[in-house]
Amino acid sequence: MNKFLLDRLHDMSEAELYDALYKDHLTGVLNRRAFSAVGFQAVAVVDMDSLKYLNDTYGHRIGDRYLRRLAKELVRVFGDAHVFRIAGDEFAVVGPSRAYLIRGLVKIREERFEGMSFGVACNLTKADKLLGLEKRHREAAGVRAARGEVPPWIDGAEKFG
Repeated sequence: MNKFLLDRLHDMSEAELYDALYKDHLTGVLNRRAFSAVGFQAVAVVDMDSLKYLNDTYGHRIGDRYLRRLAKELVRVFGDAHVFRIAGDEFAVVGPSRAYLIRGLVKIREERFEGMSFGVACNLTKADKLLGLEKRHREAAGVRAARGEVPPWIDGAEKFG
C-alpha cells in the first residue's frame, strides 16, 4: 500500500472519511457504495439524456456542469439523503412510493430539466428496464435524441450556464 495515502487516511476527520467513502466527487451526491447500503420502498433510475453528445460537442466541463445541475435538481426535490450517482450519467433516487418519485421527477422534467429519462419500480433491476422503455418511447416521440445525435432540448453552449 502507498504510505503517503495511508498517512493521509490517518489525518482525515470522520466527516472527510465519510465524504471520501460515500460521496460522488463530481456532483456531491451520495455514490453507488452508499446506495448499496440503503433500503427503500421504491427506486427511480434517472438518466441524463445526451451526455456523450455534450461531452463530444462542448467538452467534458459542459457535460460535468449538466450532471451537477441534474444532481442539484434531484436533491432540491428529494433531499440529499435520497439521491445517488450510480454510474456516469445515471442517478438512483429512493423514496416511499413509486407515485411519490414519479410526481417529483415529472415536476423536475417539466419545470427545470427536460433532458432526462427515468424508470421507477420497487427494485433497481425493474427500474432500469423501465428506464430503457422510456428512453425508446421518448426517442420515438422526438423529445430524446438517439445516442450521439443533437438533443432537441439543447440550442447551443450558451444555454450551459
